[in-house]
Amino acid sequence: MEDLRFFTGTLMSEITLALSGGAARGAYHLGVLQFIEENDIHVKAISATSIGAIIGASWLCGVSAKEQLEIFKSKEFKKIFSFNFFRGSLYKIDSNAKILDRLVPKNNIQDLETPLYITAVDLQSGENIFFDSGNIKTLCIASSALIPIFAPVHYNGYDLADGGFIDHIPMQPLHSYGCDIVAVNLHPMYKTDGKGSFYKNLKRALYLSMYSDSLSAKVNADIYITSKKLFDYSIFSFSNFDALFDLGYQDAREKFSLKL
Repeated sequence: MEDLRFFTGTLMSEITLALSGGAARGAYHLGVLQFIEENDIHVKAISATSIGAIIGASWLCGVSAKEQLEIFKSKEFKKIFSFNFFRGSLYKIDSNAKILDRLVPKNNIQDLETPLYITAVDLQSGENIFFDSGNIKTLCIASSALIPIFAPVHYNGYDLADGGFIDHIPMQPLHSYGCDIVAVNLHPMYKTDGKGSFYKNLKRALYLSMYSDSLSAKVNADIYITSKKLFDYSIFSFSNFDALFDLGYQDAREKFSLKL
């Protein structure tokens, strides 16, 4: 992989990072982080939801992009998910699995050297909460609780679910840091030809309602990283991590080069 420091020009030295949800497509985030690591770009803060929260938290705990990739590809990681026989959700997560301690080796957000904001929706109030303190593992699981696949997480009086329901690319906490915001979107928004069946149009309408903030992020982020090729990869497949990692790396390389 070619390093952008060999190009004429200088990469920006500091950024903040907003990471979207997208389940198994999260390996794309890892490719972006790999590029950031290789080019010594300082990340001043991360705001993230769902798989983005897990990956961002792990990275700020000192687990590199490639180390995370190997964890996600491991048999041990796949074993943390089990069928829940429709008792409140389709699946459950073994929050005590040792592999999660490898992925998130620190306990609390406030233990991290770099600020982290994990978002989750409180089902009681409908409010999207930005957590900048609290138990990392619990809040990552809460932020990833995509109902009805996973059950909501009760935490400090909240009933928390996937933060992507309200704010798919949570940039709000990053505006105060005074540096470029890099937004990475695993659910890209693209125009269609306007032609389709009833089912296709319904699917498009639901997609627009859930990921409408992608349009705002595209306009307001200083660097917006995504790819239409992401549609080729299921958010529930564990078989494409390497391809997604490479795609994220190449797209990050292309987008950052435009800032030179």
